[in-house]
Amino acid sequence: MALQHARGGAPGAVIADRYRLDDLLGTTTRTEVWAGHDAVLERPVTVKLVHVGDIAIGAARLTIPGVAAVFDVTDHDGLAVVVTERVDATPLDQILDRQPDLSPDDVVALVVAVAGVLEGAHEAGVPHGALRPSNVLVRADGAILLTDFRGAGDGGPGPFDPRADLDALAILLAELLAHCPRSEVPTQLRQFVDRALTAPESQRPAGMLDFRLALQPMGAGTTVAVADRHKIHRRLSGVVLGLLLLVTLVAAVVVTTALLGAGWSLVGWD
Repeated sequence: MALQHARGGAPGAVIADRYRLDDLLGTTTRTEVWAGHDAVLERPVTVKLVHVGDIAIGAARLTIPGVAAVFDVTDHDGLAVVVTERVDATPLDQILDRQPDLSPDDVVALVVAVAGVLEGAHEAGVPHGALRPSNVLVRADGAILLTDFRGAGDGGPGPFDPRADLDALAILLAELLAHCPRSEVPTQLRQFVDRALTAPESQRPAGMLDFRLALQPMGAGTTVAVADRHKIHRRLSGVVLGLLLLVTLVAAVVVTTALLGAGWSLVGWD
């Protein structure tokens, strides 16, 4: 289903006698995304008004972590409307606008997380079909959510070619690495991107699991392990320091008690 319409929403507008629009979160040439409120279930929601293009409802068939849930699909004044869960997260394209410089480890960690979500969706028979930075949501704790699944719409879940999502993920990886200082990007990582984009299909990752496992050792896993060791070291150092302070305090109390006892004895003999 595809619709075209010139008008949009406004703060306070009520969609389908149920969803109130509160704040405009973002716009594209195709959609408006609003923070809204469901007056029936009394919960916050995200309301997407679709001006033109296909209606992204593939996520309605998914119940896996990392996917923004679709609650309802309706229409309002000639516009298609998709209502999803409200998540406290920022689209990746907005993050790139504010923080254009990334490290290769950040890129690897993010793309591995995206590949993990896509892997679960593919196992459920649902491709994404529209992977791009605006459809990757990043929580404050770094967790990843994907939105705008276009795959397995009216056709339902079933066999599909994962190549489109694999190619889109490789393009996302290349786009994110362009935000890294070139001298910091490992040669192995650059070669992986080139192979994923230009090599014959038989030499590219065959699925999301292959993509994720090939990419993960190139920085993210090692970085996390080193960070964890540093955290453990700091915790252990703190424990050791605490024990030393406790021993010192006990020793001081014992010595003080002994001296006071000796003093009282001397007073008594006098």
